[in-house]
Amino acid sequence: LIGEGRKDGNWGALFNDGKSTFYNRNFPETWSRDNRGFASTAGGRTPSLFLQELTHLASLCVAVAFSTLRSDIEGTEAPLDLYRAGEPWPEVDPDKGRTGSEKVKNTLFYLSGFDRTPAMRAAYNASRPLPVLGGVSDNEIAFLQKAKGPSAKVTLAWHWLSEFIMREHLAGSLGAIGPPIVSRLIQFLSDGMIYYNHARKTMFIPFPFPHAQISAFFVFTIMFTVPILMDDYANDPYLGSILTFLTVTALAGLHEVARELENPFRNAPNDIPLNTLMAMFNESLITLFSGYHPDHFWDPDEYRDFGHGSDTTATASTRNGSPTPKKRNNASTNARRQEELITLVAKQEEELKRLRKLIENGSG
Repeated sequence: LIGEGRKDGNWGALFNDGKSTFYNRNFPETWSRDNRGFASTAGGRTPSLFLQELTHLASLCVAVAFSTLRSDIEGTEAPLDLYRAGEPWPEVDPDKGRTGSEKVKNTLFYLSGFDRTPAMRAAYNASRPLPVLGGVSDNEIAFLQKAKGPSAKVTLAWHWLSEFIMREHLAGSLGAIGPPIVSRLIQFLSDGMIYYNHARKTMFIPFPFPHAQISAFFVFTIMFTVPILMDDYANDPYLGSILTFLTVTALAGLHEVARELENPFRNAPNDIPLNTLMAMFNESLITLFSGYHPDHFWDPDEYRDFGHGSDTTATASTRNGSPTPKKRNNASTNARRQEELITLVAKQEEELKRLRKLIENGSG
């Protein structure tokens, strides 16, 4: 290292506005008091507009995809909310915060095998909105509502993200990155759509209806027949009760597992916590605001002070100490390099002569 590194990411240097991304070197107390992490705006510092829009569109695309997986009701508004960095993760258990009577009612409703009505699913989803970085604008909501069907909504959000990356690349926002690297970004987005459609097939294609009804009827039947069989074949009533409980529980449990696997995104209370996963994904996007590695930054002035432009080398500095450069003589270094170059050329000439002789002997 040259110097002590920097913790502000140095994104602000790209815009020459004197502001850092999330950390001010002169006022470190602003970092310790703000629990928003890399999304901190203490002191008026904000990331670049390019990073803000990139993370917003990526978050919006995933949020729209998640909303279509957990709700397949045409015309129902998908609840999308503003993500607030630094807040606790959303609860994984949907029963947290509910009264005892509501828990009992939902449990009985679930064990009886009834699915939620569209109104109940809409109310449940509204209580667990999907957070989006930067929120959702009125224009975005209007366009998403015009798209007919879940697949069209996700494709629209995907087009917004892809178009933004290509447009900003043509405008130079990505720097001197080669087109093959940019094409990989589009390929990864395409892979994401492939995996989304795989999850969509799991959610949209139902299990064969006759098989599901026969399985449900079988579970309902054994609840009454198994106790009768155990009463005849078990000599001890307590043993018969235990065997009845274990048999019915095992078969009913297998049936419930099949119900969960049929649609893992919508069967509460064991559904996949998409809003919690969405919050974790947003925090991953926020790390884009961090900037460069704190120990990989070299201050230009310090670098020039240690002999940039001349043939100098510096020993590795400690994190808290200063480096001790060792200057070398330019003339002696250049002479040594010339000798090495002459020696290398001589070796190459000898190797060429040897190869030429081998070819001549082989042809002769």
